[in-house]
Amino acid sequence: MVERTALVNGTILTPVKKIEEGIILIENGKIKKVGKASQIRIPENTETIDVKGNYISPGFIDLHLHGSWGGDVTTGLEEDLLKISAGLVKCGTTSFLPTTLSAPLNKIREVVHCVQETMKKNLPGAKILGVHLEGPYINPNQKGAQNPEHIILPDPKDYLGLLDEFPCIKRVSAAPEIPGGLELGRELKRRGIVASIAHSDATYQEVLAAIESGYTHATHIYSGMSGVQRISAYRVTGVVESVLLLDELTTEMIADGHHLPPSLMRLVLKSKGLDKVCLVTDSMAAAGLGPGEYDLGGLKVIVEAGIPEIFEIATEEKNYVAKLADRSAFASSVATMDQLVRNMVKFVGLNILDAVKLATINPARLQGLKTTGVLAEGMDADLTVFDREVNIKLTMVAGEIKFRG
Repeated sequence: MVERTALVNGTILTPVKKIEEGIILIENGKIKKVGKASQIRIPENTETIDVKGNYISPGFIDLHLHGSWGGDVTTGLEEDLLKISAGLVKCGTTSFLPTTLSAPLNKIREVVHCVQETMKKNLPGAKILGVHLEGPYINPNQKGAQNPEHIILPDPKDYLGLLDEFPCIKRVSAAPEIPGGLELGRELKRRGIVASIAHSDATYQEVLAAIESGYTHATHIYSGMSGVQRISAYRVTGVVESVLLLDELTTEMIADGHHLPPSLMRLVLKSKGLDKVCLVTDSMAAAGLGPGEYDLGGLKVIVEAGIPEIFEIATEEKNYVAKLADRSAFASSVATMDQLVRNMVKFVGLNILDAVKLATINPARLQGLKTTGVLAEGMDADLTVFDREVNIKLTMVAGEIKFRG
């Protein structure tokens, strides 16, 4: 029997365009038809879901996530990945890249093996796209919340075997200016793996060399990257300015209302354009759980609310932030994708269609995903339904309802 579902009475954000009074017809996990109610005939034996005028958009795609809902990627345990998968659909996320932290290589191998095996299974919620390695090949001067004990230089004797064994590795974030960083970029390019500049002290010339060696993206702009500095009276351009200037690089923002003020987020969008920026949570296991004390890669973390008066936006209830225990730096985040989309509308002033692009079609293109990120005929039926305040009402993965609010 054909499994067929129709979502009706929705405002569809494809997100290339907006369709009022729209219908999405889904058949066997794929999108069969998308259009206005007057254009689509719903066949008999179709389950019809009235979304009551709410928005229907592609499911959100999170390309940088260390954990959430009590699940921690770095444990290397399937049960943690299942917690993350089940929790993410509550926030409209339908696919994600579990992301590692700097750790001993044998531990990283254990984590990647776990992801590769788990992604073959029937998950309770969001699907796993592969693995994102963030570290251990980063610059200690820009370590942020990465454990300095495990930061090392990229050595082909280490990473070639890892890349050979685990085709699930889809992205690597590294510092291109450290010894071996450019060679790593060239190897990633050869394999079709996204190479991203991260936790880097590079200068403009070093960023240019990185681009020539295969780096195409920059991880969490403004976090863990050099800015303009004065050396012998001369101003030297850093990673931040290079990313804003160079069209060859895409980037991502942690739009949690803490990492970047609205003015910097507007600057990133003004400099890069709407098609070269995506939203990521960079979240840790505490996302979705509330305030308290937690652990991130062996570092003590505190989750709390509170924003200094000098910041551009005021503290809001439940707008939590994760910091190292001494409060010297942010420690990942406790944001969710629905929160990021909401913040782009509320604080940055984007319309809902453009905000959704940053969470759907842009990350899909960045990562080279061919069957998700857009609501169009033949695409996977990965979608989410939410109201005008971006409260999630329903999330569907491959045509199967995984969450109802």
